[in-house]
Amino acid sequence: MKAVVTGGAGFIGSHLVDSLLNEHIEVTVLDNFSTGRPENLDHVRNQIELVECDLALKVEWVKHFNNADWVLHLAALADIVPSIENPDNYYQSNVNATFNVLEACRKHDIKKIIYSASSSCYGIPDEYPTSETAEIRPQYPYALTKYLGEQLVLHWCQVYNLPAVSLRFF
Repeated sequence: MKAVVTGGAGFIGSHLVDSLLNEHIEVTVLDNFSTGRPENLDHVRNQIELVECDLALKVEWVKHFNNADWVLHLAALADIVPSIENPDNYYQSNVNATFNVLEACRKHDIKKIIYSASSSCYGIPDEYPTSETAEIRPQYPYALTKYLGEQLVLHWCQVYNLPAVSLRFF
């Protein structure tokens, strides 16, 4: 079994890499280190393939999807204020990169993609805890770009029969 983890040098991603390795799954990590840190993977560096790349650009990183079974797409820019100041960066990272990952999944017959969505799509909640059926009202570029990424994933699932799961982290 082989898995590609985008954003695998981040906090959640690096712990996910550990869990996959504990299950004896071969892991390739794709990360641009904009928020993740290579040090998060120092303890498993000899057990994984670590590729520094920008998923918003369709380049050589796509070859790492060859013979992969799963893609766990955690790569994204997060935070509200920076997304207001630099919406272009967030669109590139959270929408264009997700599109590129989906196309790589489709072309390489990936068995399943798991997408890390965000509860930020609900905006400032009216109730706590927030129900998954609450109204979608993204209020910041970060929230909107994560929701657009989620919609892309679900659309590729429907149109191209790409098995997908979208997890809205709270």
